[in-house]
Order: sequence, then structure tokens, then C-alpha cells
Amino acid sequence: MAKRITTIVLALALCLALVPAQSFAVSAPKEAIIKEAPVFGERAFNQEGLGVIESDNGTRYLIDRDGAIYREGKAWMDYGSDAEIYVVDGEGYYGFPNGETLFTMEQLEANIKAFLEEHYPIGEVADLELGATYPFSGLYVTCSFKVEFKDGDQSMNYESYTLIDQAGLVHYMPPLMDRTSGGGFLITYALSECKEGLVRFTKEYHDWEDNYSVYEIGYKYPDGDDALVFSYGSNRDPEDGSVIVIDGTGYSSFDDFHNGVAVVKNDQQKYSLINRDGKVLLPFEYDNISNEVGSYLIVQDYDKGYGYMDTAGVIVIPQEYEFAQGSWDNIFVVKKDGKYGVVNTDNETVVPFEYDFMSNPDKGVVYANKGSKAYIITFKDVDETLTPQGTKKVSALFYDIPEDYGYKTYLQNAYDSNIIGGKKDDQGRAYYDPKGGLKHGEIMVMVAQLHAAMKGEKFTPAPDLTDHWARPYCEYCKSEGIIDERFDEAMLSDAFVNRAEMAYYFAHALDKEYYKDKVTISFSDMPENGYDESIMTLAKAGIVGGFPNGTYRPEEGVTREQAVVFISNILDALAGK
Repeated sequence: MAKRITTIVLALALCLALVPAQSFAVSAPKEAIIKEAPVFGERAFNQEGLGVIESDNGTRYLIDRDGAIYREGKAWMDYGSDAEIYVVDGEGYYGFPNGETLFTMEQLEANIKAFLEEHYPIGEVADLELGATYPFSGLYVTCSFKVEFKDGDQSMNYESYTLIDQAGLVHYMPPLMDRTSGGGFLITYALSECKEGLVRFTKEYHDWEDNYSVYEIGYKYPDGDDALVFSYGSNRDPEDGSVIVIDGTGYSSFDDFHNGVAVVKNDQQKYSLINRDGKVLLPFEYDNISNEVGSYLIVQDYDKGYGYMDTAGVIVIPQEYEFAQGSWDNIFVVKKDGKYGVVNTDNETVVPFEYDFMSNPDKGVVYANKGSKAYIITFKDVDETLTPQGTKKVSALFYDIPEDYGYKTYLQNAYDSNIIGGKKDDQGRAYYDPKGGLKHGEIMVMVAQLHAAMKGEKFTPAPDLTDHWARPYCEYCKSEGIIDERFDEAMLSDAFVNRAEMAYYFAHALDKEYYKDKVTISFSDMPENGYDESIMTLAKAGIVGGFPNGTYRPEEGVTREQAVVFISNILDALAGK
């Protein structure tokens, strides 16, 4: 049962204009560009855009899509490009592709030892052994360890886990010596990788009085607070040794979050998905679901085969393949008749089925092997109106946005994130109106969706045409404490937002914890109408700025092209950047 549930940020779904952004299911033809890699190898792996090519003698090469060799050696290299940090297990350090070391395992071991000695002064740390190490997929990474304390002749041994930051310092460590209150038996903890701002955990102890094991399984924030917790107990039948679940959740395993969902398995060994609230999204009817990499989930049924589906349960690639390796955008790596190839969203062959092995296609590149040769396969859209990610270019979508538009990067980012929409003229043509002012009704839509996304929800009200199209968004913002009645008249009159009001909206759209101070800044013209605190919140967080003469200009209007810059900065704040 869920003990405590706290929602966190999901993928954003905001809207800037009157017309919400549409999600395009792009299946444009892809052209594969295949070239030989500069190294030989019989296995190839994609570590979020960089390739690890493994030769038959155990040598491994770290290369990029252009064939540049970053390093070679016998050690395993696990890379996370989102953090731009990889871990070299055999050589004992975390570092960057250019060879610069972030910190060594010896330094990490010393940091964990110092933490243990400070927080558990029960004796000398006689021995400390690091265990599993993972690549950074964000700000933190999990590391397991074994420690031996000695106090005179007494020796105490523990196994545990810790989250470390990018300085190699302990960020969070579950209690090492917690015991049950009744019997005084040790409570053990385990942590998984830290993905999408959550770390999966288990907490286990044995109740000797009632002779059953108690478990807590769920997800924590990086600071150790519970985000989603399930608990159950189990016992073993004395006759046949089978496990009897007591007060169970109905789930037997959980995976890490990816694509905003996590895979769960029930007691009948069938798989489904949960969201960050713990809500089951699909029937438990699949023999296997994999959600480790890629844009889509890999789904398997024993009597059908492998295919791909989205998080809503819609099958994208039919379950007709021997294996599925991973996806990116509309690129899907699959296997049939013993060989690997690539298909697109329409299940059309893009790369022939003639390779002995293929990596997943993260970041739009596949590393493949045929015989002892390694290959680098990249893709480009045949449709020039699409971005490399397969979304519609804003210059093709909006007729008033030229290809060389100065704010194109911000506008494309906002559009690709499903944040903005456009307007339509009398002829039904879509345009963006970049120089147009931002109205109160429009920004209400933005902050409503932003706030809902922070809570793990999506606010999609029914149209309310009683007095104004934005009325449902206005009422939602008021009910959530984002704004008050002072903005009703501004909405009804279709008034434009000024920079002070804009700061108030955005500063209250998210919880304060997302607005971390990054810069020291002050303005000479702060207003005295209660908006000064909001302005400084956003300014210190680097989301808004001032002018060269040290002013903020609170009464100046906000244009729609300026808004996409603020949106991009808020996206970074939500992502922890």
C-alpha cells in the first residue's frame, strides 16, 4: 500500500498561445549513412551517443559518431552524455571523454570513509570496499560499499549504498545501523541508479516475533525523502518453502523511471507501468516490458515476439521480431532471422537486416558489427522541413518565422517540448506573432500547465465560453495559490502582461526549491507594488535579466519572442540545470 506519495516534475506540457501545441507522430523517411569505424570489434554499445567497441581480445574503444577515438583500454567504460561524465571501472575513476579525471575511486573511497567516521563514531573504519558504480545520468549517482568498523577486538560489518554528487562527495546515505524497535534486528537498505530525479530503494528487516519479513519498496528524492512507497510482508510456507505474501501490494518488482514511467511486475509475472503517483497505467498483460533506454518501451509476449509501444500502451512497432534493442525518435533497432536492422515508425526497413550485432540508437546513432568490422550508422531526415529530432521546424510551421530568425533556437526548444502553439489567420494559416505582446490569458495557460506538470499532472480543462476562453486556467491558478483575484479584470480585458507581472506569474508557478540562486544581481528601479520579491527570485535564478544601465523596467511589456527565452530558462530550472 502507498504510505506517502509526493509528486515531482514530469516532462513539461505547457502552452503559450490560444492554440495548444500538437504532438506530431513523425514517420518521415530516414536516410541511413553507414561508414566503417576506425577500430575493429565484435560487439558495439551505445552509451548515450558515444560508442564502446569491444574487440575479441577484450580491448575496448570509446568513439563518437564521427569516428574520433577518445580512449582505448581493457576497462569497461560506461558513459552518460547528459552529464558528460563516464566511469572507467577497471581503471578506477570518473572522468570526461577528453581524458580529464573528475575524481578517482580512491578519492571517492576517502570521502565515504570520512562521512562514515563523522556520522558513525563507533570505531575505526578498518576496511572499506566499493561495489557497483554507475554512470551519472544527472547530478547524482549510486555507489554500493562494504565497511568494517573495529572497536578494540570487536568487529562490525555492514553493506550499504550511497548517492554521491559530481564532486565525489556523499549527498545521501540511508541509515547504516537502523534496527527494529521490538527485536532490535538490523534494517537493510539498497539503492538503484538515480534516474529522472528519483532513486529506487528497498528497505528490509525480519520480524522474528511474527516470523515474517517486512519490505518497503519505492522511490526517493536524491535528498532521501520518500517520493513513492509501497510496503508488504512475506513468509515461507513450512511445508514447501514457497513465499506467502502478507498485506502485499500485488507487485513483485519495480524498475527505474524512464520516459516518466516505471515498469512494475505483479505476482502473476505480468508487467505494466506506473506513473510518479503510483497509478497503474496499463493492464498487467505483457510477458515483459523494458524501459531502460530509448524513446519508446520494448514490449514482449512469448507467443508473439518483440515490438515497441508508447507509454499510453499504443503499439508502435508490431511484436513480430526476435529481439528489440532500443529506439530513438523514429528509429527502431530490431532483429529477425538472426540479423539486426533498423526500421522506422511505419515499420519500413531503413537499414538492411545484415548485421551480427547493433547497439541501441541513442542520440540518433547506431554502432554495429558485421564479422570483425565495426560500423557507425547515422541518420538524416529526407524531409527538410523536419529537425534532426523529427519535429516540425518552426520556420516551416509558422509562416512569420524565417529560417534565419534570431530567436529560432529558443522557439524550436519551446515547440519541441510541447510548450507553445501558434495562432491562425483568417485563411487558417499558422503563425506565431513573435513581436506581439503576451496577454494575461496566455500566460495563465503557461503557468497552469507548468504547475500541473510539476505535480505530475496535465491540466486539460473543458472549454468554458461563459466570459473568457482562459477562465478555466485562471480558476485553476487561483485554486492552486498561484495568483489571486487581482488578475481577473486583466484577463477579461485581454490586457498585456508587463515584466513585473510576468515575474509574479513565473515565480509562483513552481515551488521555490526550483529557483536556486545562481547570480548576484540588483536593479535600481524595483517596483513598490509587491512584485519586487518575484522579480528577484527569477533574476537570481538566471531566468530573467536586466538592462545595461542596471534597470529592470518593470512596466515594460513582454513580447511573445521574449517569452520563449524565459521558457527555455525555466525548462533548465526544472531540469536542475
